[in-house]
Amino acid sequence: MINKGNLTLIFNHFEFGEEHLGKDVFLIPYHLGKQLGYDVTIVYPRTKTNDNIPKSLKGVRLIPLNYRKDLPFLPFWKHLNFYIYLLRHVKSINLLMRFHLSTHTEFMTIFYKLVNRKGKVYVKLDINADALEEMYGNQKNTLKRRIHGWIEAFFIRKSDCFSCETSMAFQRLKESAFAQLQFGNKLQLVPNGFDELLLQSLNIQERSFEEKENLIITVGRLGTTQKNTEMLLWALNKVKLNDWKVCLIGTIDPRIEQIIQAFYKENPDKLESVKFVGAIFDKTELWEYYNRAKVFVLTSDWESYALVLNEAKRFRNYIVSTEVGACKDLIEEEKYGVSLAINDVAGLADVLNDIITGKRDIDVYKGYDMNELSWETQSKKLKL
Repeated sequence: MINKGNLTLIFNHFEFGEEHLGKDVFLIPYHLGKQLGYDVTIVYPRTKTNDNIPKSLKGVRLIPLNYRKDLPFLPFWKHLNFYIYLLRHVKSINLLMRFHLSTHTEFMTIFYKLVNRKGKVYVKLDINADALEEMYGNQKNTLKRRIHGWIEAFFIRKSDCFSCETSMAFQRLKESAFAQLQFGNKLQLVPNGFDELLLQSLNIQERSFEEKENLIITVGRLGTTQKNTEMLLWALNKVKLNDWKVCLIGTIDPRIEQIIQAFYKENPDKLESVKFVGAIFDKTELWEYYNRAKVFVLTSDWESYALVLNEAKRFRNYIVSTEVGACKDLIEEEKYGVSLAINDVAGLADVLNDIITGKRDIDVYKGYDMNELSWETQSKKLKL
């Protein structure tokens, strides 16, 4: 155990509730701090929507700072209070943590390391590798771009550790030809996890496969371009559900309302078997759906990770997903599910028909240790 130190995450936007407290923004510094024996502090901008956050949670200090008025000719002015905080506490911060590649991450890192040479910097990339390479690939070779490239190279030299969440992103970054993505041995593969401690605190009696229902679920912002909910509906057009039910959980984007109406008009027999449940913010209620379900479907066009797949695997759902985010990592060569090409409606319909008719074995989790998914386990993979 390292002597008591401090881990500080400076995060650009922080909200109370599931948006951040139940995800990597809170849980990685929390578990990493426990692992290192460090006190943990999260510094974030105060907004109208996060004024109700307590001063500490689970031993983590939560410090809101006021944003300054954004001045277009002084882009750093808005973030000045964060640099002032860093200046005041830089010597007491043993590990500075940031999310995402950005100009502010670069300058905060350089500023911190110039003042505290013994301190370490960890950047959790939280990226879609395709989108990142596309961003760099579209930049023109101007003098400004070259100067920024020198700053980026200096930032990488000064940083101690970068992590990405999927093997797809890890491989793409390792093979990237862009100098700005040359992290070398500082790049580590650290998947996102599942909040096992929260599950233990809730009154959820986990069901065995035999106790589960003939239920297929999906969870997300239904109808958005990213989630491609219409792919699932079009596949269900071709499926006879028999005694199975489908629950779609999440907010409904207006762009899909006409598609939903057309689906029920074409499939009046599915009015009771295909249900749009709406958004569920209570974790116990949401996780009970996973607990009841045998199958989880994700039809997204893109994901950086897709934490819903972790939840699905934790509750022993057979995973049917497009080839996005952590899909292939989590199904482990189709041991725990199947991956499909984006927009492969026919393929999805075939898989669902095989599940419903019993042609596909979906009782696949015998002997699987669910602790492998926990944030505690994943944070231990990070070598600092």
